[in-house]
This record gives sequence, structure tokens and C-alpha cells, in this order.
Amino acid sequence: MTRTLALGIAMALVGGSSIAQRPDVQPAPSADLAQALTGRVAGKPVNCITASRVSGPDIIDQNTIIYRETRSRVWLNRLSEKCPLVRDNDILVIERFGDQLCRYDRFRLVNRNSGFGSAYCILGSFTPYDLPKR
Repeated sequence: MTRTLALGIAMALVGGSSIAQRPDVQPAPSADLAQALTGRVAGKPVNCITASRVSGPDIIDQNTIIYRETRSRVWLNRLSEKCPLVRDNDILVIERFGDQLCRYDRFRLVNRNSGFGSAYCILGSFTPYDLPKR
């Protein structure tokens, strides 16, 4: 039986994000994403990160999640597909084993008030964004 762990509580979601209608067109970066990545340099994507070393998730939009590891490193996860029905009262519930968050792990969003869950969504690769060393 798969264990389900709640990773995010009290997520602040941003409204008004522009989501592309065609899957081949990427959405315009939101102000929250730009702010999270400002001054940072992208590294090589990896398939898994250690869950106990990060805070979050911070849901940016229906395609993008940020995890924060340190002041100098954040992890950007572009979901495999757009995750529908992201709302302010949602809690991200992810299915995983052990202490890793990995590409292809599935999760769903559960409404805090009603307890109803969304369809499953799939995590993508994790790309580190680091502040340059001084």
C-alpha cells in the first residue's frame, strides 16, 4: 500500500497566472518565479532531491513548484503536465517512499475545507538554481 505524506500546509498561491492553452507554448514567467530565481544560475537537472533538506513546496502556478534548500539554493520543478485546479485552500499531498522527492512521483491537491482531492499530477525533474559564489 502506498504511503501518502502531506508535505505542504498553508501554501500561498498567486492568482492571475497566465497558462498557455497549447502544450508546446510555455507560460510567461510569473513575478513570483522571477523573484525566486533572480540572481541565481541554473545547474544540471536531477531526478531526485532529499525531502528533509528542503522547505516548501511553494506553488508558483499550474506548471511550477519551488523547493528551498538554503538561502543560496532553490530547486525548480516543472511538472510533467499542467496540474489543474490549483486553489488557495489546497494542500499538496505526495506519494513517496523514504526521504526522496523524485521525478515521476505523483501527488494531488486536497482542498483544506472540503477534503476533496484533485486528479493526480506528476513531478518533473528538479533543477537547482544557485546564487553565484562571491
